[in-house]
Amino acid sequence: MKKILLTLLSFLAIYPMIFAGGIVTNSNQSAAWVRSLARDASVDVDAVFYNPAGLTRLEDGFYIQVNNQTVNQTRTITSTYPTLNNGTYEGKTFVPVLPTVFAAYKFGKFAVSGGFSVIGGGGSAEFDRGLPEFEYQISGLPDALTTVGQKAGYDLTVNKYEMEQYFNGTSAYYGFQGAVSYALNDNVSIALGARYVTAKNTYNGYLKNINFVTPNGTVKGVDFMAGANPVILGVASQLTGVTQIPALLNPYLGAYGGATLTEAKALLDQIDPSYYASLVAAGQLVGLTDPNTVTLQQLNDGIVGATPSLNEQIAQLNTLANADLGDKELDVEQSGSGFAPFFGLDLSLLNGNLGIALKYEMKTNMNVTTTVNKDNTGTGLFVNNEEVPANLPALLTLGLRYKLSGLKLQAGFHYYFDEAAKYGKKNADGEFVTNGEETTFSNSSDTKLLSNNSWEFAIGAQYDITKLFGLSAGYLKAQTYPNSAYQSALSYSQPTSTFGFGAVVHPTSKFDIELGVSFTSYDDYTKEFSGYSETYDKTATIIALGLSYKL
Repeated sequence: MKKILLTLLSFLAIYPMIFAGGIVTNSNQSAAWVRSLARDASVDVDAVFYNPAGLTRLEDGFYIQVNNQTVNQTRTITSTYPTLNNGTYEGKTFVPVLPTVFAAYKFGKFAVSGGFSVIGGGGSAEFDRGLPEFEYQISGLPDALTTVGQKAGYDLTVNKYEMEQYFNGTSAYYGFQGAVSYALNDNVSIALGARYVTAKNTYNGYLKNINFVTPNGTVKGVDFMAGANPVILGVASQLTGVTQIPALLNPYLGAYGGATLTEAKALLDQIDPSYYASLVAAGQLVGLTDPNTVTLQQLNDGIVGATPSLNEQIAQLNTLANADLGDKELDVEQSGSGFAPFFGLDLSLLNGNLGIALKYEMKTNMNVTTTVNKDNTGTGLFVNNEEVPANLPALLTLGLRYKLSGLKLQAGFHYYFDEAAKYGKKNADGEFVTNGEETTFSNSSDTKLLSNNSWEFAIGAQYDITKLFGLSAGYLKAQTYPNSAYQSALSYSQPTSTFGFGAVVHPTSKFDIELGVSFTSYDDYTKEFSGYSETYDKTATIIALGLSYKL
């Protein structure tokens, strides 16, 4: 039971609410991005985020842009574990308001800018049924109890289990940034800026009302186990007694090792009828067809060979007897902050019809401090005041823009330096590790969490039908490289394909309205375990509105 709760709380600790971008970074920061998916060479107001050096291409003046995104994401995990009541688990993330605000003031060769964005997370995730890891051991209890009862000659029949699980987690990484941009000449502009990130995560979950449905009705798990424990411990004691038989036989093997058990009974006064019956039972237990006809040495060897398996069964029975099926509840908060500089370069060629943009963001070194408001789980997973790494990786972006009459094309490439970052995951020794670090893990033979850095490629187009109205569409492909040590129902990353489309309206020369919709599909991933498999899937939809105004 402790392992079940540890798994539950591990999920609460690492679950990310990610909508678009790298493994932990949101790139969906404007309505223009949602409708075109490629903004890395932008020379509009959202260049504050995507291409700060490109702000020098604006006309002189003050600009402000406000965006909001409504995000809906589903996660579906399907398990073939044979004893589950239901192998399908769905989590939902709904964010009605995900805002960004950008402002820029362009004067001469200079531009100064600032912005607010939700650079990571930004919503809540709710799993009404928890996840399969929560149930695996509990789902096996009915069969285990029934089997133990049959072996012991007691009725411990359990037909099925019932339980209530719930998880709600919120995560938001708020980014506050500022930058200065300067045009070296008509063709080359540079930018220097920094982002301050403040993060807050909350985790609330429970595991309660575990009941067993028996032939005599539904019984609370704790009450059933109180009656079953003497039987379970009795079976464990019997198995322990079997493992001790070789030590008792050892003094007689030299003289009587070749005698059959029946012959030894007649020769040795120490073997009374009750002890003889126990030796026969022990022989049958370890797989000897007719213990009466085997020699003492063969009986001894059979028990010695079976002892590792018997010890394993004893450990399982003791674990079963110690199963704590009482209600468990968790209420934890984490908060922290970090800082990262960024640099930009923009090239304007072919009389401004062709543009190339580069931006490099340094890694945000950030820890979040854990505050435990309530934790009666007894697992010790959350440590009050513990600092947990929650880095945002360094990021290199390359953007390309091209204008041909009413057609505007953009392409972008993102490269996330995930391997050099820490995402709050631990190795087998309980130490926080860097994603690309060689180490060992308790749940995998892999030696690293990630095999490579992740990347994205996007292409988008806008066609201005009139001076007042334009349509756009785009496509983005994202590729991540997690090893199996990273992949689980608790935290998984998959390659994605995103399609976006929308429109921009110019009611006046100073006012823009942008509308966008995007759909993201994730490649299915199936992970094979011993005797079962888990399949992970995900979808996401974003609806965005952006308003821009020049003062």
